[in-house]
Amino acid sequence: MTSRQTLGRCVAHAQRSWILAVAFAVTGACVGVVAQAAPMPAADSLDYRHDLAFALQKSDAPRDWALGSQLLETRPPSGAFLTKRLAFLRRAALAAPDDRLVQSLMANIAVDGSCKPRMRCGDPAALARLEPGNGMAWLPVAVAAARAGNARATDAALARMVASGRYNEHLGEAIAAWSALFERHPPAALGGRKDASDAAHLLELIHSEAMATALPPAQALVGACSKTRHPHAGTRRFDDCGRVGRQLMNRAQTLAGRMLGVALLRASRAGGKDDIERIRTVAWQGEQMAKIEAALDHDAVARLNYLNMIQSSASPMMVVQYELTINGVAATPPADWKQTVDGHPVEPLEDGDTP
Repeated sequence: MTSRQTLGRCVAHAQRSWILAVAFAVTGACVGVVAQAAPMPAADSLDYRHDLAFALQKSDAPRDWALGSQLLETRPPSGAFLTKRLAFLRRAALAAPDDRLVQSLMANIAVDGSCKPRMRCGDPAALARLEPGNGMAWLPVAVAAARAGNARATDAALARMVASGRYNEHLGEAIAAWSALFERHPPAALGGRKDASDAAHLLELIHSEAMATALPPAQALVGACSKTRHPHAGTRRFDDCGRVGRQLMNRAQTLAGRMLGVALLRASRAGGKDDIERIRTVAWQGEQMAKIEAALDHDAVARLNYLNMIQSSASPMMVVQYELTINGVAATPPADWKQTVDGHPVEPLEDGDTP
């Protein structure tokens, strides 16, 4: 089976599970689990999102303007509202130059799928200027450079990521912002009712919007790190891709960030036998958390507790460990476990881009 066929099937799987959808959006790879399909949240209708996006522009808070720009995003990104989104974001970024969340959105829109690779769209370095020591702040810079085909800028951004001492996506802050927003502007479907399914859908909406805020799509960087696609690139590129992948795999504060690390390490073929068990552990945790996340679709109380823990915890990975424990799942895989994609086993060091 070719890489294209595998990813095509993975997209279909990803539409059924939040963590799979995030994994695919971030890495362009799939962890190989098919969760049960969850109904589309009524609160996540296009009309509701767009009406709220425009209503937020009347707020006095620049962060509201910025969050509104994300609500205008089409799924998948089409570029239909890109001009308006950029206008909302630029207004917010100018008014709140020190707001980390606003600047993160400004950086991430630069790597949005609706932005053409060589067009000016957002400011990928906006967050890096605020947090130069945070490797995740340089991710939009690296991705934007890779999308534009700028090898020198890609290498420079990778070098900054290698030199960073921490990798923090600030997911808890994003969850808090979206929770506060939807508390002030609840979907009309809720209408004061206390229907459990409506509550679960709203929490799912908060969760997915927060992840979209915290992590930009990074397929372009995985592609730039692919030794299969760039067999004649210099060894420094692949060495740095491998170093970034290894650091993300061990230090990223979200499981999606760690899965991106695995994707980069595999694509660059920089992994060795010493990385195998760590790769297996991240892949295992991704697979198990996909199942746990699917169960949260039907338990609003459990999802609310989950989101509250992420907000209050020093690291979302601590919450992953807790969820695995209370669900009776080991933090590391059994010795005979193998990751699978669409029923096909995947070796720990296998490059998913291999035909």
